[in-house]
Amino acid sequence: MRPCDEIGRKLVRIGAAAALLLITGSGALAEGVPALDEREALRLAEAAVGQPVPDVALRDRQGRAVRLASYHQGKPLLVSFIYTGCFQVCPTQTRALLEAVRGLEKRFGESQFNIVSIGFNQPFDGPDEMRAFAAQQRIAHRNWDFLSPAPESVAPLTRGLGFSYVATPAGFDHVLGVTVVDAGGRIHAQVLGDRLRADRLGEPLRRLLLDAPLPAQDRLAAVVERVRILCTVYDPDTGTYRYDVKLILELIGGAMFFLSVLAYLGLEWRRQWRARRASSLRVPAEAPAPCLPVR
Repeated sequence: MRPCDEIGRKLVRIGAAAALLLITGSGALAEGVPALDEREALRLAEAAVGQPVPDVALRDRQGRAVRLASYHQGKPLLVSFIYTGCFQVCPTQTRALLEAVRGLEKRFGESQFNIVSIGFNQPFDGPDEMRAFAAQQRIAHRNWDFLSPAPESVAPLTRGLGFSYVATPAGFDHVLGVTVVDAGGRIHAQVLGDRLRADRLGEPLRRLLLDAPLPAQDRLAAVVERVRILCTVYDPDTGTYRYDVKLILELIGGAMFFLSVLAYLGLEWRRQWRARRASSLRVPAEAPAPCLPVR
């Protein structure tokens, strides 16, 4: 056997051992990296549905003190958690939410609901960082704010909203989704996943808008707006909401039938009323004199 062949075999054995060590070592390292338990995260998110939202103190992009309750008083609220140090997932999720919100605003109106993005990586997601993040995503909606909780408020806030996250060497492994809060401050639905479309957010939002009490003022305008919301349907071809022509025609037909029945009942009541009135005003005929017997 030539010496070079023996050296070659030794190099192959050393390379194989090194590869095996690298594979087993990487597996051991992977086992030591914290990861989010997706099943438990889903359970916690669903368990929060129906629960009141914690009313914690936060700061907006200008550093002003605000309360979370001020964003869902009288109208639904969409809540999204982010951290500004995320360079791919959070920006992508926020842009997807932005596209969905644009579609919802076209059909429901901008003033019908609010949106907040909350930075959970404190103290690194302060007002300045949240303002820069909003500018990078080109979000300037009047009904969309970016909020920073105090470090001690992060745990009760995320727990109360059913949001789970785990710190990792690369940042955070966290739930993707949006929490839908009703006007009374209770969690109505959890829209989870990395595909935020207008229909997934629009259906729970539409139910909340239809069930909301009518305002004391401008009641007629509110009724018209409620009917407009009722007559919308999601179009998967365009990815937006549009008017449901079939439903509109059914509502018009039902309204015309109802009005025709009312008109018939009104005319019938008036005819019978006139007949009774004419009968009461009729002069009774004079009774004939009695015949006397002839003697």
